[in-house]
Order: sequence, then structure tokens, then C-alpha cells
Amino acid sequence: MNITGVGNNGSLRPETKSAQKVLTDSFGSYLKEALTEVNETQLHADEMNVRMALKDPTIELHDLTIASQKASIALDVTLAIKDRLIEGYKEIMRMQV
Repeated sequence: MNITGVGNNGSLRPETKSAQKVLTDSFGSYLKEALTEVNETQLHADEMNVRMALKDPTIELHDLTIASQKASIALDVTLAIKDRLIEGYKEIMRMQV
């Protein structure tokens, strides 16, 4: 009975370069999309604020308040995630191999 290993050449190690590239690209694109959404939320709240200041009759005060709070919460969460990522990076750098 012939048993072959896992992988292309019988080794147990996967192709690290291509796997890391895919993970880096997907994480990078996800991060970029998330930051774009936060930016759009901020811009929408700013636009509503300007329209309210110009007395646009289609803008209600409660809509402006909700949009401003959404933008504030999105920014707070983004900053918290950034802080956690930096702490994780620092922790990895402190590891001894």
C-alpha cells in the first residue's frame, strides 16, 4: 500500500508564498473597503449637516442626528480596531522565535 503525503510534492507544508499573497490581498482589500465605508458615512453626515444649515426642507433634525451618530460610532470602532491591530503587531514583534 502506497501512502502519499499532503501537498504537491508529498510534504506537509502548503505553498506558503501563494497562500500568504492571497491572504494579504484579501485582508488588504477588506480593510480598504471598510475604510471607504467609514469615509462615506462621514461624508454623508457632513453633507446632511450642510444641507440642514442651508435650511433644506427635506432634511429633518432626527435624520441629521442619526447620521452624525452613525459616523461617530463608525469612526470610534475604526480607531478601536486600529489600536487592536497595532497591539497585535507589537505582541508578534515581541515574540521570541
